[in-house]
Amino acid sequence: MRADQLPYSSLFSGSRATEVNLPFEKSVQLSLERAKAIVQSYAFQIEDVLETPSAALWNMHIDPIMLIDGGAATYASIQVNLTAGTLSEYLKGQPYLRKTIEDILAFRVLAHYCLTEVGHGLDAINMETVALALPEGGFDLHTPSESAAKMMPPTSPIGMPSVAIVFAKLQGDKQNYGIRPFVVPLSDGSKLFHGIRTRVLPMRGGSAPVNHSLTYFNHVKLPQSALLGPMNSLPPGAEAERQNFLAVIWRAATGALALGGMGISALERAAYIAGRYSQHRMIGSVANPSPIIQFRTQHTPVLVALAQAMVSKEFWKFSIRMFTDPSVEHRVKHAYAAVFKATVIHHSQTANLELSERLGARGLFQFSDIVSQYNVVRGISIAEGDILGLCIRLVSELLLGRYSLLPSTNPSSLLARHESGVFSELKDLLKQADHHRGDTFNRFILPQCERMVRAIGHRMAFDAAVSAGLDSRVTDLYLASAMKQDAAWYILGAHLTLTDQYIQEDRAIQAALPYLNEWLEATDVGPYVQNPVLSPQHWQSFVEKLPVHEAPRVRASVDFFPARL
Repeated sequence: MRADQLPYSSLFSGSRATEVNLPFEKSVQLSLERAKAIVQSYAFQIEDVLETPSAALWNMHIDPIMLIDGGAATYASIQVNLTAGTLSEYLKGQPYLRKTIEDILAFRVLAHYCLTEVGHGLDAINMETVALALPEGGFDLHTPSESAAKMMPPTSPIGMPSVAIVFAKLQGDKQNYGIRPFVVPLSDGSKLFHGIRTRVLPMRGGSAPVNHSLTYFNHVKLPQSALLGPMNSLPPGAEAERQNFLAVIWRAATGALALGGMGISALERAAYIAGRYSQHRMIGSVANPSPIIQFRTQHTPVLVALAQAMVSKEFWKFSIRMFTDPSVEHRVKHAYAAVFKATVIHHSQTANLELSERLGARGLFQFSDIVSQYNVVRGISIAEGDILGLCIRLVSELLLGRYSLLPSTNPSSLLARHESGVFSELKDLLKQADHHRGDTFNRFILPQCERMVRAIGHRMAFDAAVSAGLDSRVTDLYLASAMKQDAAWYILGAHLTLTDQYIQEDRAIQAALPYLNEWLEATDVGPYVQNPVLSPQHWQSFVEKLPVHEAPRVRASVDFFPARL
């Protein structure tokens, strides 16, 4: 089945409201079946997941089908990008990996990526899991403490054979080998293999359940072939360990960009749901009702989300070009991925939160999709690189001059001036800091890192949209919405009073408003958002399937309350 046929299939077209009440295990199984259908619909080949991925990998992540079920998206992205993608990097030197990669891409086995630990998330470079090289060959994989348990991967058996890429400190011969990835079979689908133990974590709040787990290894024996890459020792020094770590987890950078792309579909779906709801939701007398879409507070967040989605699509294309350009060094590619993810996911989180509130009481329920989608996007903000951590690392490296990003193609634009102004502020603060790991840096620069990265992202997104010839109504509205995020700077740095900014935003909204319905239709997400709030007909169909409780019928002559004496 083709990917564009999936929303019409029985696997995806069921009742969202019914799914909310599924037992945990059935919900997990449904998400897994959907993930399998998504991955198989793209018919991935090994060539699609190499270091420079094909369009298929990127397209899967911006496919709206991924937002119907956040659990399915989790399984699908781990399967294709993190595990198959990581293994493909070692295929040339270890050709026997081909069968494993093919099984993963065909979804004959479930794949996992075990990197972070209970005690080591952003500082996974300090992980405790150990792989001891044995004198006779092979390795002893061990979890030495509770804080070393691998955190989050859904490794508990759910009916499908599973394999994992497990990261561990490789030790032996008194040499420093750094952190290395190992291929570890986990289960036959019903039971875990000897020495492996998992604990299933409780459900995440508000999103489709995934059997996230804690995973422990008790002196699990691995063959020599389990190690990915050659067993070469590292040069002395922390920098060598850091560079090795970044090299072996490189696929997480691809994931940061790929998962960031899901923010585009999340913007479109949220805008479509809130827009359609607002068009049919009436207020006023029965004789003279008016749709709430007429109010500025109702149509503004819908229009802004639509403009952000259209601009972000051009930003996405630009970011992929930079990320796949062989002339761009790896750490700079990682920087472009970080900027894209931080910017677009922030747009998406803000829009989903506000638009869920525009649905009133119905926005509180998972059947409206937006509130559960918000929680999916929250997960994306942490997965494959926590956004705050990515921003701190990126801004630190830019301020220290370790590399630079492409300058603006519209240097006189307000967003380019804003980016330059914020960067200058941080450079001045850096001059007062004794060290980039010192107290001054911690107190004054770290809290500004996300703001700085979003300033870069807003400028890049605007430049990409202008270069692509996007309608000025779209770019003007995007500009106004971006300025609103740092209004104080534009007062001081661009001499635009708040009133000036309000007027600029009003003009952009007024120009865009006549195109609201056209922009909603252009998203093409209608088949992916069939939920009860879209229309009165959807709502009535939903209500008729709800459980009914009512008093039994009684004869009118019956006394309900006995007379008191």
